[in-house]
Amino acid sequence: MPATNRSKLTEFDADRVRKTVQDTVSGPLFTFCEYDTESFRPLYVDDRTISMYDSRDAMLEHFERIHTNVHMDFMQSKLFKNTLFPEAERVEYITTAMDFLKVLRVYIGDDGLFIAIEPDEPVVPIVDAIKATIEWPPNQNS
Repeated sequence: MPATNRSKLTEFDADRVRKTVQDTVSGPLFTFCEYDTESFRPLYVDDRTISMYDSRDAMLEHFERIHTNVHMDFMQSKLFKNTLFPEAERVEYITTAMDFLKVLRVYIGDDGLFIAIEPDEPVVPIVDAIKATIEWPPNQNS
């Protein structure tokens, strides 16, 4: 059975966004986490992902290692927005594609969503669905 938690970190309804993302993806949703620069919270972890780990503690330890690096996304998005492309109003998302997994990190104000999906899953429909679900903050990353 998948593991689920209720949202506690974001200023928007991340639980509603998770449901929207689950309805949007054509393949499996492996994980869905909310995060900021200080902490993260897994809101959904599917059975396949859980089975990759020897224990719940091992899984959370790996998620903690991931988050230790993912928080740098906020600094990177500010670099893109403020230094490299100052004409941009915001950085909306970053995607990392690997041979076995694609990670989509979406930025909504000072909050982030970490979404793990199949490598061939298109990300634009997911981002569009998120934008249609919540109020997108103007001029974020400034």
